Amino acid sequence: MAAVTDNILIPLPDMILERDFAWRVNFITAVDTQLRRLRSSGRFQAPRFFGYFFQGRRPLGVSGNWVVPLEPVLQLVALQNTVERLTQGQYRISSENMEKMPDFILVNDSYDGACWLWRFNFGLRFVEAVEPFGPSGGLQNDLSSQD
Repeated sequence: MAAVTDNILIPLPDMILERDFAWRVNFITAVDTQLRRLRSSGRFQAPRFFGYFFQGRRPLGVSGNWVVPLEPVLQLVALQNTVERLTQGQYRISSENMEKMPDFILVNDSYDGACWLWRFNFGLRFVEAVEPFGPSGGLQNDLSSQD
C-alpha cells in the first residue's frame, strides 16, 4: 500500500489557464481526429478536467478515456517553463525520456482555469475518471452495496 504522502496535490494559485485552453492547444481536435479514424459517428464531449504532461519533449493531453499526443505549440511548451518557475524547479511535468512518465501531471479545471500539480498516477486517475469515486459516492458505494 502506498504511503499517504505519495498522493501529493500542489495548488498553483498563480497559474490560471484560459477556459478554452484545451481547444487552443488542439486537444479537442486531436480526440475528434481519433474518433473519425475509428469511424465513430459521435463527437467528443469536453469534460471539466484535463491533464497535461510531457514524455521527454512530447506533450500529451489526457481527459476521460483519451490520452492524445499534442503538437508542441508555444502555449504547451510554456506550461513546462511556468510550472518549473512557479515551483522554483522543485516539480516537473516532464520526464527525462519517452520511456518514462513524469513525477507530476498538471491538472486544469476548464470551468475556472485553476491548475494544480498532482502526483502522476493519482492525477491521471482523477482526470480519467468518468464517475465519482470514493467514500462519498459513485463507484465506491456501488462496490460496497455488493457486499
